[in-house]
Amino acid sequence: MTPILNHPIDHVVVGQGPPGGSWHRIDPNVLTLSLGSWMSLPEVPFPACTINEKRACSRDVAAYYEKYVTDMELTKYFVNDALVTMVKKIGDTEESRAAKKRTIWVKKLDRDVVERVKDYFVPVNEDSENRCFITNAINCLMSRNARRSRHCRRPRAMHQDTLKKINQAKSESILIPKHERKKSISCCSCCGETENNRSPKPLLHSQSLDTFTKPVPFRERLHSSICDEKLPRWLVQSTDVDTGEVTRYSCKYLVLACGSYDSPNRLEIFKNGNDPEWLMHDLRSLESRLDQKLYEGDSVDPVLIVGAGLSAADAVMAVRSRNIPVVHVFRGRSAEFTKQLPENMYPEYHKVRQMMNDGGSTYPLYTAYPEHSLVDFNSETQTVKLASKAGDEVKLKLSFAAVLIGSRPCISFMPPTMQLGIFADREIDSKTNPVEINPLTHEVAGQEGLFAVGPLAGDNFVRYIPGGAVAVVSELYRRWNLVES
Repeated sequence: MTPILNHPIDHVVVGQGPPGGSWHRIDPNVLTLSLGSWMSLPEVPFPACTINEKRACSRDVAAYYEKYVTDMELTKYFVNDALVTMVKKIGDTEESRAAKKRTIWVKKLDRDVVERVKDYFVPVNEDSENRCFITNAINCLMSRNARRSRHCRRPRAMHQDTLKKINQAKSESILIPKHERKKSISCCSCCGETENNRSPKPLLHSQSLDTFTKPVPFRERLHSSICDEKLPRWLVQSTDVDTGEVTRYSCKYLVLACGSYDSPNRLEIFKNGNDPEWLMHDLRSLESRLDQKLYEGDSVDPVLIVGAGLSAADAVMAVRSRNIPVVHVFRGRSAEFTKQLPENMYPEYHKVRQMMNDGGSTYPLYTAYPEHSLVDFNSETQTVKLASKAGDEVKLKLSFAAVLIGSRPCISFMPPTMQLGIFADREIDSKTNPVEINPLTHEVAGQEGLFAVGPLAGDNFVRYIPGGAVAVVSELYRRWNLVES
């Protein structure tokens, strides 16, 4: 293995809530899918679960991650209760676009004069169009006197004297070390790198050329940020959720680690207008409203649950545990989660599967409507209309409805022109369309300096996330030459 030096990387973590993210918004009594020991992070073991339970409660996971930041002395890097509202490339400005146009002009000029300078340079690679503007400008200056300009206004005697110097320079041989002959000589004094990522070296030319080649202040004439690797690439804007204070960060590298629970999937009939007050898209809100109703002593009509996944199963169990009738609607014939969950480890979910298959005839406070869809609703009367595949319709009166059909990452703060998914024409989804990344570095394809980890990159379990974080840090160490050879 390659040893990595202990060089802390200065960074800031901007989050909408406390450390632990969405674990603080999940029902605290829900058990994790993974074993409790699989929820741990490096150096701090996860607290042992109860004797009869190998899985951990969500509240314990949330507390563990929040305490982890404190124990590892990472609090100084965290900015909590801040909502990221905008991310954009710093180079996407009118000034930078104008600078890029000037660079293109210099590259075009380089193609016009390449024949003039071939006597003074070692042959370079065919990708000369990728040279930085500094190299192109130097090449232009060094070749300026190689031929007489058609519009030259200098005295004839001065011009003949210059030609004499050029002829003398051409007659002198240029000694080039053997190990330098196959290297590209394109270098960038701004970023301090050559095309082969080595330290910049002077251009190989004869000493006689130095006698009539004068330096030109390129930094004053061209925008230096085009190839300056030390300047930031990204601008991030966040807003404090309590005070409304706006903060902006500029950075060279940006890591997206937003999770996948910020934007719940919605039914078509609820997409065009405001949600009725009795409609919810998360279990925590549903439980809070039910507890308030029960506390006030009001009678509670049946609760509608839409979905066939684990979140819907959690909602069914939560509502029935409060002795409230459940109406469960799902499009398929049975549950969607039975194949990957062994019954001995997840008995509660297999219990819900049995209820869904049975239809509710032998289970009190539960009625299933398999192969049905929600097609209409009335906000004032709190009624909904269900339709089966055969066209049969059912009208029900409800107290609340919870549509739990999955969720997606919310990256609305990213520029709309950035299509980051594997399928560019689709929305980002942690299961069906994650962000397209380099699997070795987790850098987003086509976006230099932008990384993605966690569910955004398709890692939907905690035990996989540290691997993505290590990949990002390893790549940063490599770029900064912090890895021991």
